[in-house]
Amino acid sequence: MNIHIIETLASGAPYVAPILVSQLNALRALPDDAHSLGTLGASVKITIRAGEHVGTPPDGAQIEMQALDGAAVFPVFNGTLRVEPIDPFSCRLVLAGHYSVPLGLIGTVADRTILAGAAKRSLRALLVTMKTEITSSVLRSVTGA
Repeated sequence: MNIHIIETLASGAPYVAPILVSQLNALRALPDDAHSLGTLGASVKITIRAGEHVGTPPDGAQIEMQALDGAAVFPVFNGTLRVEPIDPFSCRLVLAGHYSVPLGLIGTVADRTILAGAAKRSLRALLVTMKTEITSSVLRSVTGA
């Protein structure tokens, strides 16, 4: 399934992009079980791998997300997380890519019926968390706190 999730920030892209790139670079040093996604009342430990930077100058990176336990029954996401300018005073975080559903036809049917939207809600929650962290970083850099 294709994913395109957007969160708007009240800061310009030139301020946000370096912070996002720095956070994505920091993912490489974190243990695989440092993150979790939650939906339908359950939480799953995931690994987030940041790959090559995208954009010139860099405004994001290639990413992959995968469940650690029970990986055979959870989707794997591949795509990009990057900053897109809107105007000088605002931008948006964009998570775009696709996730592959395991278990063949059974997984596809479950994803389109019972679990419809669960993966997208989990990814949106992750993006909102990143937005909050980036907003805090921008405010700290402006106020010097």
